[in-house]
Amino acid sequence: MKVYLSTKARKSLDDSPAEAKERLESAISYLFRTPYPAGCKKLKGAPNSYRLRVGDYRILYSILSREEILVFRIAPRGSAYD
Repeated sequence: MKVYLSTKARKSLDDSPAEAKERLESAISYLFRTPYPAGCKKLKGAPNSYRLRVGDYRILYSILSREEILVFRIAPRGSAYD
């Protein structure tokens, strides 16, 4: 399984506070093992797209194939869906 981060997601991850960054990186690395971790929810209106809650942050990702996942957004809860 390969997990890719979009440019926007990478920038958001790099700009997040240190404690949140650690937790986000851990959650992203967990996607290597399972694309459907406990607590993930399907996004309405977006095929094969899910959200994962990590504290006050959300990781939005799409499952591209059986071997590829694209993390397209990492944002604080209030602005994750804008």
